[in-house]
Amino acid sequence: MPGRAKFAVAAGIFLILLASCEYGGLLRPSVLGQVDPEMAALLNELPNLDEPNEALIGRLFATGGASRVDVGSDGIMRDKIRVPKDEYLWYPAIIIMPRGGTLELDITNEDQRPHAIFAPSNGERQVLELPAATRGVVRVTLDQPGMYWFGCPVANHANRGMLGFVFVKGEVPPEARLDRPPQRQPGNRRPPRAHQH
Repeated sequence: MPGRAKFAVAAGIFLILLASCEYGGLLRPSVLGQVDPEMAALLNELPNLDEPNEALIGRLFATGGASRVDVGSDGIMRDKIRVPKDEYLWYPAIIIMPRGGTLELDITNEDQRPHAIFAPSNGERQVLELPAATRGVVRVTLDQPGMYWFGCPVANHANRGMLGFVFVKGEVPPEARLDRPPQRQPGNRRPPRAHQH
């Protein structure tokens, strides 16, 4: 059976099972029309991740959302983040960059508490303090594809939900890839043998 036909059969079975449960109402066109395009775009990115990261990203997205950066004519990527009043969250919690480069984040603290952002930047961290009801800009450089975490280092704010990440898309160039020996896999007694060239 061709791949598309298998997918169609699996999708049909899934829809039948879903329709029979309490979430079946989500499939109505009026509901599907309300799905944020950015949410749909992010969900399309998740299959490229391992299960623990996919689960964590799903939780972050559910609380703070995701955003794709705007690329300026100067090549600098820009986005805005806000901290709503009385919430320990970044909005958005996930920033998606189409490639590596310089990212400028314009952050507004709408809260009456002080916050800060502890952001990655090519192996170092940038810290921007955000006193109550203020706004600031932090600029970081993320040259390599991957996921880079940021958070609020004030008190226990990160543990209360002020965590997020920057997802830099793209391929790692061959010369920058790690050359690791074969690793033992669950259920295997010995690591796999390296292929001889």
